[in-house]
Amino acid sequence: MPKASSNPTQRPRKRAPQQQAPAARTPRDAVERVLAFLVVALAAIAVLGFAGSMLHVAFRDSVDFFAGIAWQYAYWLPLLALPLAIVCLVVLVIVSAAGKSRRR
Repeated sequence: MPKASSNPTQRPRKRAPQQQAPAARTPRDAVERVLAFLVVALAAIAVLGFAGSMLHVAFRDSVDFFAGIAWQYAYWLPLLALPLAIVCLVVLVIVSAAGKSRRR
C-alpha cells in the first residue's frame, strides 16, 4: 500500500458540495399538505367552538358580552368542524397509504 504523500499538490482535492435540485413535489404531496392543514384547522375550530359554547352557557346571565347572539353560534362550530376534520383525517390516511404503497 503506497504511503500518503505530504506534498499538497498530490493530495486529492476536497470537492465542494454540489447543490442538488429539490425534488419536484407531486400533486399527491400537495393534497396531503392541504388535508393535514385542514385537519389541524378544523380541530382548532371545534375546540374554540366548544370553549365558546361553554363560556356562553357559564356567563350569559351575568356578563352581557356573553349574552349576545354570536355566542349561540358557537354551539354549531364543533358539530360542523369535528365531523369534517374526521373525514379529512380519514382521506389523508387513505391518500398517504396509497402513495406509500405505490412507491414500493
